[in-house]
Amino acid sequence: MDPAEYSVSAEYLALFLDVMSRRGIANEVLLSDTAIEPGCWRDPKARVTAQDFERVVMRGIQLSGEPWLGWELGAAMTISSHGFLGYAAMSSATLGEAMELAVKYFRTRSTLVQLDIFTDGDMAVMQIDELLALGGLAPVMMESLFASFHFMGQKLLPDMEIIGELRFTYPEPEYFARMRPVMPVPVYFDCAYNQMRFPVERLDYELQFADPRLARMAADQCEQEMASIKAPPALLGQVRRIILGGGGRFPGVEEVASELHMSSRTLKRKLQQLGTSYQEVLDGLRKGLAVEYLTQTDKTVDEIAMSLGYSDASNFARAFRRWTLRSPSDYR
Repeated sequence: MDPAEYSVSAEYLALFLDVMSRRGIANEVLLSDTAIEPGCWRDPKARVTAQDFERVVMRGIQLSGEPWLGWELGAAMTISSHGFLGYAAMSSATLGEAMELAVKYFRTRSTLVQLDIFTDGDMAVMQIDELLALGGLAPVMMESLFASFHFMGQKLLPDMEIIGELRFTYPEPEYFARMRPVMPVPVYFDCAYNQMRFPVERLDYELQFADPRLARMAADQCEQEMASIKAPPALLGQVRRIILGGGGRFPGVEEVASELHMSSRTLKRKLQQLGTSYQEVLDGLRKGLAVEYLTQTDKTVDEIAMSLGYSDASNFARAFRRWTLRSPSDYR
């Protein structure tokens, strides 16, 4: 799949433009130097390329001077912002069923990221994996989606808590120090994955707008939309799973390529097309695991270094300082 084929629903673009217009920033300014046709978002099936969407969003952040726009964008999303997927989720019987539909049909909304839901002990986990390296767009994408889940949950399950904690793969943004005191849940950065975690029993919460007939109709529409949208390869996710499946031993690029039945040269080329490299993926996972070990376990720095495949703690400390600009003990 060509990187130019990755896309998001134009309905999300329309919402972002509306958020920016309230700040006095005109659509014409935001859409300049893009291939986006003004008004295309009036067609529910319209899509915007990842490159154009990133250009518009990053320009909006630059002109507004407000890098936290992802949180506001998510808060502004309504059920209709997610098209037929929103209606299918809204009319599901339980929160768990709604999330399963979100995972199954999220391609109708975006092919930049992939949703997954699973359980981890007594916790349920909604995970967002990049299908294309998002770079500076990642905070806006992740924060808007998780904020959207939070506010939609409040509408579908009034007076009930949905999210238990949030985890992000990127470093804590400077602006978050002002937001942290008003965040309703713990938020962690520099993690291995982008995740929303909550007690598993919440999957059985019954939604107040449950309507089996509407759920079936909306899901049928999602199926039709899926047929017209090219499925992106989940290569980044496959590489991450192989790396983490080594049981504490982190394989080299040749071994991972062999698992994927391709040459290391082909794997490197494909990752480059997705905007990343094998070393960046490996470093991102090691950094995330290191942060989780430092902040959520009692493992010593020596034990963490060994768990991450380093021959000694000093090599690990140098790598960790390169990732976070801090020593492991200082970060802890």
